[in-house]
Amino acid sequence: MRKSIAALGIIALSLSLPGCAAHQGGPQFVKQDDNTCRDTIHGLVWQRERSNLIDSLEEAEAYVAELNQKSAYHDWRLPTIYELYDLNYAFDLHQNGDCAMAREGNYWAGKKDGDGMVGAWEIGDQCDPERQYFPGKKGFVRAVRP
Repeated sequence: MRKSIAALGIIALSLSLPGCAAHQGGPQFVKQDDNTCRDTIHGLVWQRERSNLIDSLEEAEAYVAELNQKSAYHDWRLPTIYELYDLNYAFDLHQNGDCAMAREGNYWAGKKDGDGMVGAWEIGDQCDPERQYFPGKKGFVRAVRP
């Protein structure tokens, strides 16, 4: 009996801890019919598919400009590095719901962060995710709106 009470106490404690010990709340991302995922917390809409590997900021901006011309929406942009962090962090905590996105590799961030850059938030600890930003030379674009 004592063992089962202790086990219940450990389970209750683990459900109250942040990080990978438990996921609190519903999914942050909702899959849309137009090949996007909507972030219910930040109000952003992300492309589910990413671009091919892109060599320069100019090419990344041209990709977004073409997306704005060809899609039903005309307000796509490069995300900030902080928006890319939030995207990765939500997926680390399994808050992606039914939205699947490839996240490995470097991604282009827009000029809101400075002069435009490419890099990746790499995870250091699988349990309470610690990410560090590492600049890169080439990267993918995953456009976001608004």
